[in-house]
Amino acid sequence: MWAGRRRRGGSWSVRGWRPGEAMLDAGAFVGAAARAAAGRGVRAVALDVVPDFLAAGRAMSHGAGVAWVTADARRLPFASGAFASVWCLESSIFPRELSRVARTTGATLCLGCEAPADGRGGLEAFLDEWAEYGWRLAAHRPLTLEALATWRRCEAELVARRPHFEARYGSRGYLRQLDHLAALVAMYERGSAGHALMVLER
Repeated sequence: MWAGRRRRGGSWSVRGWRPGEAMLDAGAFVGAAARAAAGRGVRAVALDVVPDFLAAGRAMSHGAGVAWVTADARRLPFASGAFASVWCLESSIFPRELSRVARTTGATLCLGCEAPADGRGGLEAFLDEWAEYGWRLAAHRPLTLEALATWRRCEAELVARRPHFEARYGSRGYLRQLDHLAALVAMYERGSAGHALMVLER
């Protein structure tokens, strides 16, 4: 399993995945986390609803060592407790399903996601929801500024290459993604939401 832990003084330490353990990269895009785990001997599974993303990841470094699954993260096609480590590094997260497929004890959950950032108790409520499934926060790193810069670049790229993306995904698919990115940028700029890397354990 992977887990970031804060030491005294604010530095971070990392313990590695254990070879042979199962990990899930949910909403994987090109499976960066799954491929990194596979390179360390972990039984990695990358799941995404878009087959093109998975096909690109399969061709990348350590892609041959990953099981690639096309499915929706809202309904994961895995048995309960199947994974020692679950990663979800995208904006859409589904606590019930991610918790269901993780081991009931000794599991690690890594989230890279939108998180409340307006100082009105939103982050505490966010963590309380995960606590209902037995998770406790082990590490937290705010990444709002980095994420905002990334989403702005993505938005500009989508606009600049509109004919390419429309030809591949259709006008509706293209506009849906553009609207999603614009909404993220607006939320981050207003400070009503932010982005963070969180490691939870149970």
